[in-house]
Amino acid sequence: MNSETHPQPCRPITEEEIQTYATDGVVCLRQVFDKNWIDELLPVAKRITEHKEDFGLLPTYPGRYMSRTVPEFRRFVFESPVAEAAARVMQSKQARFFFDEFFAKAPKSDEATIWHTDRMGWPTVGKMVPSIWIPLTSISKENSLECIQGSHDQDERYWLFSPNARQMIRPDDRVTHPDGDKLRADPENKFLQWDMEPGDILLVHPWTLHYSHGNSADDWRIAVSIRVFGDDIRWQPRPDCLNLAGVSFDEMIEGEAPSGDLFPLLWSEDGDRDGDARFPRGFATSWSKSRRSDINEYDVFKKQLAAED
Repeated sequence: MNSETHPQPCRPITEEEIQTYATDGVVCLRQVFDKNWIDELLPVAKRITEHKEDFGLLPTYPGRYMSRTVPEFRRFVFESPVAEAAARVMQSKQARFFFDEFFAKAPKSDEATIWHTDRMGWPTVGKMVPSIWIPLTSISKENSLECIQGSHDQDERYWLFSPNARQMIRPDDRVTHPDGDKLRADPENKFLQWDMEPGDILLVHPWTLHYSHGNSADDWRIAVSIRVFGDDIRWQPRPDCLNLAGVSFDEMIEGEAPSGDLFPLLWSEDGDRDGDARFPRGFATSWSKSRRSDINEYDVFKKQLAAED
């Protein structure tokens, strides 16, 4: 490990931050990890996004699962204090790894996303599966995620826009994602945005409505998202959920807590953690050289994620 990066949060998580997450469904944690982690991640992220360099990532999802093939991302997942910070905010006694991805928007991009929640994308029940959104560059309010305060209290099972769901007919008990104009016209809604710096993280509850504008800045907007499982998460696979590389719905035993090599323990209150020795390096399949060198693959991936950022 680089002696200048630290595995514990740079400061304690406060009671105020815990309460803010509980009441707002989102909290911005300021300077909880040192910027040397960013110095490791940002150059690699730029090589993937801007320069489309081949790191052996899945051609269909070249912005996901970086910890499988990219040492810098793998180290960040297993050795940074991010999982601990999230667990302490959620009041969970442990945090297991789910998956990692990044979201990148080119300068002056008008690629906005729809208002959505992450809840029904995951093959689980429970509330302790937040999105840990980590900017690798300075973020202004107009370029940050936007969340509706307290929307995590609404028990809405929105119909997902996953590749699986797009091949299905929406069931009657699932509602479409809300119209953004109507949300903004409702005076009861309070919209939250943040100026953020490297070292900050945004913790978003899986039931919280959130949205992302285009990128009005003159440089790329790049953020990493780490997903973790807390104490209350149990498997509940559904055909409309997102697929996960390396694990089938058959292996997600309903009612059981996630565990095993693909979902290692990153942090626990009693000091236990799994490390990365048994976590996969690479993927279960291979693909042709032509797919590896296709410079349009990342653009396809961005379109797939147009509503997921």
